[in-house]
Amino acid sequence: AVGRELLLHLIEYLVTRDGRDPEITNLINSTRIHIMPSMNPDGFEAVVKPDCFYNEGRDNSNFYDLNRNFPDAFEFNEVPRQPETVAVMKWLNTETFVLSANLHGGALVASYPFDNGVPATGTLYSPSLTPDDDVFQYLANTYASRNPDMKRNSCRIKTAFSNGIINGYSWYPLKGGMQDYNYIWAQCFEITLELSCCKYPRKEKLPGFWKDNRDSLIEYIKQVHIGL
Repeated sequence: AVGRELLLHLIEYLVTRDGRDPEITNLINSTRIHIMPSMNPDGFEAVVKPDCFYNEGRDNSNFYDLNRNFPDAFEFNEVPRQPETVAVMKWLNTETFVLSANLHGGALVASYPFDNGVPATGTLYSPSLTPDDDVFQYLANTYASRNPDMKRNSCRIKTAFSNGIINGYSWYPLKGGMQDYNYIWAQCFEITLELSCCKYPRKEKLPGFWKDNRDSLIEYIKQVHIGL
């Protein structure tokens, strides 16, 4: 829920400041920006009684988790490919994306690839690193360092996130995730942003999330120009 709202706020922020704010005007004039507010609208609409730990809404209308539905670099993913996943794969194939992020809720951390692994990349619950690990850590830090709550690791969970970032595989292994697919098949550097301790926070909390994440989102978009 938080990710959807943040992206809608981001769209409004960009279009209303274009031509008025030199920083935003230059960003828009020099950057091809694509924004998909929701990859799983059916799942979102299925949520009847949202609360902080409510897991309904994770799956699409066919009861598949789309962030475990992509081809995997390390093991065969036998889960039937869903229409939403196929649409995103086609989108990635027709565009030359360089940088992306996918937004989630339920924790406060910037997670970077790999989400899956084999002994050659990392042992279970230890880092599974890409050849571009230094770049991924830089990108994750770029986002987390501008979000005070994320950097402080303010959620009350057992996992410790150093400075608000973590390698996905060292957190928990995930087969068929989007960020690994983007990196391996689309040559696009993607990180996963977990943006709220509470999965479905109360609506009066949403403006605060925008305030906490606005600078991080803008600065992250700028990183497309650093020559990845």
